[in-house]
Amino acid sequence: MAVTSDNLARNRPLTRTLGTSLRAESFPEGRELIGRVIANYRLVEVLGRGGSGAVYLAERADQQFSGKAAVKVIDRTALFDLGLRFRAERQILATLNHPNIARLLDAGETEDGQPYLVMEYVEGQSLDRYCDERRLDLTQRLRLFIEICAAVQYAHQNLIIHRDIKPANVLITADGAPKLLDFGIAKLLHTGVDLGRTAELTRMNDRVLTPEYASPEQITGGAITTASDVYSLGVVLYRLLTGLRPYDLPDSSNQLELERAICVIDAPRPSAAVHRAMHAPRSPAAPDFAENAALRRLTPEKLRRRLIGDLDAIVMRALRKEPEHRYSSVERLVADIRAHLSNEPVQARQGNWIYFTQRFVRRHTVAVAASAGFLVFLAGVAIVMSIQRQNIAAALEQAMHDRERAEKVSQFMLNIFSAADPFTNFGREPTARILLDQAARDIQNDLTQQPDVRARLLEAIGRSYRRMGQPDRAVVYLQEALEIKRKDTHEAAGVASIVTELAIALREEGRIDESDRYFSEAQAISARLQEDRSEAHAELLVDLARLEKVRGHTPQALEYAAQALELMRALKGPSEPAIGAILAEMANIMVWADDLAGAERAAREAVEIYQSVPDHHPDRVMADYVLGDILFYRGRIDDAAVLFERALAAQRRLYGSVNNTVADTLASLAQVRIAQNKFTDASELISEALEAHRASQSTAYLKIGYLQTMLATLWMKKSRFAEAEQLLRDTLDLYAQHVPPDHQYVASSEHYLGEAYLAQRKFAAASEVLGAAAQRWTRAGAPAWRSARSASALGEALYELGRMEEAEQHLVSSYRELRAEVAADSESKRVARERITRFYEATGERGKLEALLRETRG
Repeated sequence: MAVTSDNLARNRPLTRTLGTSLRAESFPEGRELIGRVIANYRLVEVLGRGGSGAVYLAERADQQFSGKAAVKVIDRTALFDLGLRFRAERQILATLNHPNIARLLDAGETEDGQPYLVMEYVEGQSLDRYCDERRLDLTQRLRLFIEICAAVQYAHQNLIIHRDIKPANVLITADGAPKLLDFGIAKLLHTGVDLGRTAELTRMNDRVLTPEYASPEQITGGAITTASDVYSLGVVLYRLLTGLRPYDLPDSSNQLELERAICVIDAPRPSAAVHRAMHAPRSPAAPDFAENAALRRLTPEKLRRRLIGDLDAIVMRALRKEPEHRYSSVERLVADIRAHLSNEPVQARQGNWIYFTQRFVRRHTVAVAASAGFLVFLAGVAIVMSIQRQNIAAALEQAMHDRERAEKVSQFMLNIFSAADPFTNFGREPTARILLDQAARDIQNDLTQQPDVRARLLEAIGRSYRRMGQPDRAVVYLQEALEIKRKDTHEAAGVASIVTELAIALREEGRIDESDRYFSEAQAISARLQEDRSEAHAELLVDLARLEKVRGHTPQALEYAAQALELMRALKGPSEPAIGAILAEMANIMVWADDLAGAERAAREAVEIYQSVPDHHPDRVMADYVLGDILFYRGRIDDAAVLFERALAAQRRLYGSVNNTVADTLASLAQVRIAQNKFTDASELISEALEAHRASQSTAYLKIGYLQTMLATLWMKKSRFAEAEQLLRDTLDLYAQHVPPDHQYVASSEHYLGEAYLAQRKFAAASEVLGAAAQRWTRAGAPAWRSARSASALGEALYELGRMEEAEQHLVSSYRELRAEVAADSESKRVARERITRFYEATGERGKLEALLRETRG
């Protein structure tokens, strides 16, 4: 019989290749025929073993040509009970010649009277495994199912009922062609041989079947017809579409319970079974159904909706308990599936009234046709005229609405630009900020605008304030816009854009929990609008990544960014500027995760993509900035300086000097100057960046605190420790009001405050703040070396306080951590070594020091 490589992997020999209820329990049995030649085929391996005999893998023995076959040999002990059925199987297979049915190559009896069949050897996978491993969608599964049905229909046309159709008896070859196997228990309705004996044999073996796929009449011993195969095909189709069984019984249920379910209980509709699986409690026995749906390239909810209607009706028609109420033939089943795929009416969904109407029309064809034609004409004219009147009225109403809205917007813009009139501003040149403030005042004072006009203007003003570094003001306008839009239930997309913009503004203001809530709402709206494959959804994922980065959750941030990158590449291709923007953001996140090599690769790819846009394109400038930032962290200071200087010059032209983006680049260039030991230049750059935030009334507290911390470290290099201490304490006060407590920026400011205390010999204060910093680094999910750096300083403070045992523990463990971590900066490693060296020299334990240095050398 036909056998596959999949059979060998699963060790299910006869159920896979023959489809009978025989089970292979002892593979060594039957090996006595290995090496024997039967019908020019040498038996080389036992593929399966059952109660009636064995199936062997065989190769051509005459060397006329190379080839493999599956040879089934009946045991002498089974000849009395199964020999007649075996000969019937041989007659059945000899009758069939179809490309989707495994072929009979030869048959006969061995010299000692053992019947055998030589079958085509099929290498492939079972139907269900093939579909799942390749994640075929529903349409692909249905088209493959149609090919299988063609093989079954061919057998029916040759008066043969298979009676054991199941996924294990359908093998899919490497080129995707299905092969129907195992006619070992098929029913031969008509042959030219001894019909009486064959019919008798059929009755004797009616119960040789696979109950899970058997029809009710097979279970009860009723008459077996082609409708029995239709039922089995219905079960197979149910499994292909849902991955579930029609009759969901516990694993502990016995054969009797399964058979009772098949004969008595109606299977749930496929969509209902999916819905139940979606909401079932998760357990090892019932895992998350999402993976099952993903194998069909759908979410569980989309799979459920796809099944409702046609596919539910088709499957349930095939699974009717009464044979006469199923499809009358496999051909009718296939016709309904083809109709579904072609978006045509499906016969299974027609009710009884349609049936009686069709009968009436057939009896009175001429009269009905004439009457119906006239009625249809009148109804058509009435419907068309009604629709046209409604369309005209709607178009007029929309035109009036659009005209009024355009006039309102035009008047609003005229009022804004009047600020540039010399008779209004007395010669002063208005800035973008002045115009924006004027627009904000006008919209607050004028309450006569249409709601949708007002909402759009408020959203635009809020977005502008956010981009100018005033997220607190942005939130006020965006919340009012959202309140207006929520009353308009017809514009969910408009609500989504405002919700997302508001979430971004709250994030930039440092109101992280509120931002998270609005981002969650934006995700819910996106799912409701089915936008999970849109550019808007990709941009939402990027914003979620930025939120997680701010919260210090870099793994989650990277996951969101990777999802956005994959989606945007699928939508836009590999070289669109939108791809570059996501890559630049990923590079930023990778820096936080200390994956500097990965960050540089992503940043360089972004820069390469932006070669196709103008030099002063904001995103191209930002890509240069990001790459410069990474090169700085990798110690390539001069290369970073060139990129920062180029980015700063472009940003000044784009945004002017009073801008948050310009302030960020000033801060990064200041870091470069510090690394170049140009402390005066660095101090000026930091001061200019802070002034830009103050002048724009910025509420970007994270960035402001970061700049203040950097300025404090610069003062410490100039031994201005008292001033640095005060600035760092002010920074921590700022963070306490606006930033989540376990943020890496907070830990960084605490660390440097501890160093300032150490320098002033305030050891008790230093030990307290450095201990807090070491713990906060860990809670914030920062790389371990950052916590070790603070622990090293803590060891120094404890040593000065005379707490020698604790000091040694912190100094040794932190030195080991810093020495082993490649990402740790060389300055931190140097300071940690000096501290542990000073400690052991002071305590006279030079031997311990030398042992530690040997241990960490290399």
